Amino acid sequence: CIGAKLPNGLTIKKAKMRGVESHGMLCSAAELGLEEQSDGLLELDPDAQIGERIDELLGLDDVLIDIDLTPNRGDCLSVRGVARELRVLAGGDYHPLDESEVVPDSTASIAVSVQAPERCPTYLARIISDLDASAVTPLWMQERLRRAGVRPKSPVVDITNYVMLELGQPMHAFDLNRLQGGVTVRGAREGETIRLLDGSEATLDDQTLVIADDESAIAIAGVMGGADSAIDDNTTTIVLEAAHFTKASAAGAARRYGLHTDSSHRYERGVDPQVPHEAMERATQLVLDICGGSAGPINDQSAVNQAADGKGVALRFERLQQLLGVALDRQEVANTLARVSDTVEETPEGWIVSAPSYRFDIEYEADLIEEIARVQGYDTIPTNVPRIAPRSVVRSEQIVSPRTVRNTLIARGFFESINYSFVSPDELAQFSDETPVGVSNPLADNLSVMRTTLLSGLAKAALFNVNRQKERVRLFEMGASYHIADEGFQERQCIAGLVLGTAAPLQWASTSRKVDFFDVKSDVESLLTLRGPSAQVAFEATHRSFLHPGQAAQVVSDSNVLGVLGRLHPVLEKSLGFAVPVYVFELDLATLSSAALPEFAGVSKFPESKRDLSVLLDRTWVISEVLATIKASVGAPLNAITLFDVYTGEGVAEGQHSVSMKVTMKNSERTLTDEESQACMDQILTVLQQKFGAKLR
Repeated sequence: CIGAKLPNGLTIKKAKMRGVESHGMLCSAAELGLEEQSDGLLELDPDAQIGERIDELLGLDDVLIDIDLTPNRGDCLSVRGVARELRVLAGGDYHPLDESEVVPDSTASIAVSVQAPERCPTYLARIISDLDASAVTPLWMQERLRRAGVRPKSPVVDITNYVMLELGQPMHAFDLNRLQGGVTVRGAREGETIRLLDGSEATLDDQTLVIADDESAIAIAGVMGGADSAIDDNTTTIVLEAAHFTKASAAGAARRYGLHTDSSHRYERGVDPQVPHEAMERATQLVLDICGGSAGPINDQSAVNQAADGKGVALRFERLQQLLGVALDRQEVANTLARVSDTVEETPEGWIVSAPSYRFDIEYEADLIEEIARVQGYDTIPTNVPRIAPRSVVRSEQIVSPRTVRNTLIARGFFESINYSFVSPDELAQFSDETPVGVSNPLADNLSVMRTTLLSGLAKAALFNVNRQKERVRLFEMGASYHIADEGFQERQCIAGLVLGTAAPLQWASTSRKVDFFDVKSDVESLLTLRGPSAQVAFEATHRSFLHPGQAAQVVSDSNVLGVLGRLHPVLEKSLGFAVPVYVFELDLATLSSAALPEFAGVSKFPESKRDLSVLLDRTWVISEVLATIKASVGAPLNAITLFDVYTGEGVAEGQHSVSMKVTMKNSERTLTDEESQACMDQILTVLQQKFGAKLR
């Protein structure tokens, strides 16, 4: 009427519509702020009085309470559950629904077969016929659904949603005339398809539980019904379903098909196995009251007799006070437990509490202690700093802590990255040929396997930085990789790094250059030196599919492969989106956890003898192997041999390079003679010529 103000700020005024004066406005639910969108005008009950305020008629002067629940409290996903929780927290009386059984006035029944009782221990079905197709959902129910965030659709669907919100039991209704035979609860056939209520089509796997008729699947159990058996405006006979699907059966089922429904949300968190019968009677009565019709008997296919309460959980009063660190009144604790469960047995040590069938979060003594603390109020538990006697522990020099490893890389300009342990199979396959450990209940398809290497996560993190104008990236990660073993999987701690861009930050003292293989090798060597000076390692050429064929090496010590380093394969770099060379390394962290004890060696008072040696050597030989062979063959008096120059160009044949080494000789007991030094040099040259075909330059 004139002067009324709508939620969007519009004030209704007198206006002319097609030449006729209008003193009011017909509104939709959306215009009244009741829905985000609506298809037509809001229809009111016939007993609504002309001139009555709409907010008073619909009871809009109300308060909505938004409750945020943790996943372990699925019992509070209903009005009844919240009422029970309020009784536990604040005391007072709890008034359950007073519902009597519906007396069947029809003999119509449908055959039900449960082939997977371990996943569906309870299944109830009832036929309700002769429904009034013109019936509409009462305004009071529509309003309650709207305020709970559920959009009203049709009477039967609204009733199943209403009972779910009221009692916490998801329900579903099928159009009997669209079913082919009876109802069967079974595992899906691999590759079987179903068209769902949201219009999508799902290809099922054999891990999915479905509701089926004699021909095909008509619903994904606990997730969503099928479109081919859905009720519509012409439905007059329905099959009303109330079932209990276990948490294990429901876990991940919706996520596998990219779905998330009110039903799956509840089953994944646990639904009271005692509620299906009550929900069936409640929904049946509402259908009869709103849509009319005749109800047949309930076909109850319960595989087991669900006990009213769960297992008994013992709570010791002394343990309760010890963990909470506060003195409690025993009678007050007993009163709290009585509100949690109707079955509490007192013992000399404390109590034995039978967890209610709807409380899936109560399994151990610690759960009951948490319950007492929650009811008492965490703010009532004093915060006391524990008294700890100071003690000093001397860390052995043979132990290399993860912090030392981490700080070594940080000191070299690296930043630590932390990535998910579960990754995409396709992304992981680019860095590893190993078959990964699968995740039984993945968060998403792109997080369905456990990583066998840390490099895939580092590559994503590096690309994230590059795409945000970071031209120099140095990242490392310390964490676990997972590998298939005889008894499931094996967890292995690793440290990996990734480098790209310039070798050093922009500065005035030297010209900028791109990072190369030897820069990363230097980073790896800085980690290997933590093992002590006597730990001998070698870098050997290796072939890995994700590394550049000519710039890849594995770290070897005593025939054990400690890790790998090199440049990413150019094809992989391009496919990942990098425009510059990317160098990586990965080491087994266990090889860095211990070090050799340092040993004192006095400074010799006798002089060293140093000679330079240059030879022509085929490029096919690995220099580290050449130096190691010389040391092993010559022995004393050779003290050290160091590579200081490699030359290719004019005067050096194709396929060769000139290698220059500094040879240091020493005797700790006397001064070496020139003849002894020369004999050592001749022996080195002989080894080079015979073993590697080298020529003196």
